[in-house]
Amino acid sequence: MAAETASKYRYSLKDVPQIAPNASIRAQMIASEELLMSFIECPPETDLAMHSHPAMQVLIVLEGSLDHNVGDESFHLEAGDVVLHPSDVVHGGYSKTGFKGLDIFVPPREDYLELMRKHGLPVPAAK
Repeated sequence: MAAETASKYRYSLKDVPQIAPNASIRAQMIASEELLMSFIECPPETDLAMHSHPAMQVLIVLEGSLDHNVGDESFHLEAGDVVLHPSDVVHGGYSKTGFKGLDIFVPPREDYLELMRKHGLPVPAAK
């Protein structure tokens, strides 16, 4: 079988290094000009501080669970749940069990793009 060549369109998560957006979260990030995907892992007893950002965020819980707050709503999320975080709406939560999830940010969060640059990860050119 011939060796695969690098692609500007295809990624394998086994080749994307984990980085730490904060002390609790480990993430593998892939970005385009339009969006940023962050495959996240949080250990048990993770506190996700209340915060907001200009990017719209979609969180898809893949494993585990967490109690989550968005704006004036609070709810429990399990694997298979999806939550929308509108731009600039305060959100955060707590995971007793730990969880794995996929965050999608539209447009890409500038602080995460900077973190990717710092770790030598591919980042789309600024417009």
